[in-house]
Amino acid sequence: MRKGKFIVIEGISGSGQQVKAGIVGLHKALVESKYDVIECANPDSGRVKELGMETFLNWPFGKDVRADFFLECAVRAEIFKNIVSPALENDKIVLCKQSSISSLANAWVQGHVRNFDALRALEKMSRGFLFDEEIYPDLTIFIDVPAEEAHERIEDVLQIHHEGGLEYYQQMREFYLNEMSRWRGVRVDAAANRSQDEVIAEAWSLVQAIL
Repeated sequence: MRKGKFIVIEGISGSGQQVKAGIVGLHKALVESKYDVIECANPDSGRVKELGMETFLNWPFGKDVRADFFLECAVRAEIFKNIVSPALENDKIVLCKQSSISSLANAWVQGHVRNFDALRALEKMSRGFLFDEEIYPDLTIFIDVPAEEAHERIEDVLQIHHEGGLEYYQQMREFYLNEMSRWRGVRVDAAANRSQDEVIAEAWSLVQAIL
């Protein structure tokens, strides 16, 4: 029986700075409150590298969203089994920078909506369903950056272009908002007119409520 808490911080493409700031702020607040905290992150190319698989696989992320989904599920299974589950059993707080929703959202906005329940089932298995105790977030915080602001940062500032332009970010955000009810999720407004301290303070109040 797990005793710790699993908290996921989510955000659409282009919200990375705000999501990272949220994790840093929450980690600091938890440590100051005498909680034992570990961090993990979305099973993307960075996690593959951390697991020592990058050289072995040389995975071409972004070329085939279906293949990316399968690899992300496999990496997630490894992280949840060997990092998240032991931490929760030892009464630790796990802060995760994006997780299941990000994989599902990417498949959705790329048009893989046919038999989407099958993708949900595969993702569910990556969290332990049918193999071990299924790991489910105690809280998901959606750091909600407006699609227009996310688009500007990625497309104009970083010069990374997604097919579909602004509509890509709008669809991604819509998917996240629709998913929140499935993941014990709460939206935190992270528009440019709110300070970083305001966003972190609101997120921290949500975390405090489940501790």
